[in-house]
Amino acid sequence: MTKKELMQLYYLNREIMYDMEELVNLKIENRGLKTGAWEKRREKMIKKREAELVTKIHSCTELRDRVKRFIDSIEDSLTRQVFYYRYSKCMTWRQVAYMIGGGNSDEGVRKIAERYLKKIEKK
Repeated sequence: MTKKELMQLYYLNREIMYDMEELVNLKIENRGLKTGAWEKRREKMIKKREAELVTKIHSCTELRDRVKRFIDSIEDSLTRQVFYYRYSKCMTWRQVAYMIGGGNSDEGVRKIAERYLKKIEKK
């Protein structure tokens, strides 16, 4: 597993979240106005966005399964937690440090992840 693959999951999760928000807004937008042309165009846009979202969710699910197997394979509990919070839960480095506790800084947990990725890259 590479940092690029891990970051892909991080950003794909965020993208899905934003797309879902946009879809909800599109569904509630101008609900009171039922003009024929606009309503048909809006319904088409909704269906298209829903299809795109489903595709992204499928991609995300496959990638999430791979990342989960990777994280589960990490022997060190602290390192495993760093990867879990950052990449599975999409937390910032500061949030990761807070969740782990123990006086860890955001820079410290980021370094833990970087060192581990370098270590496995050499194997």
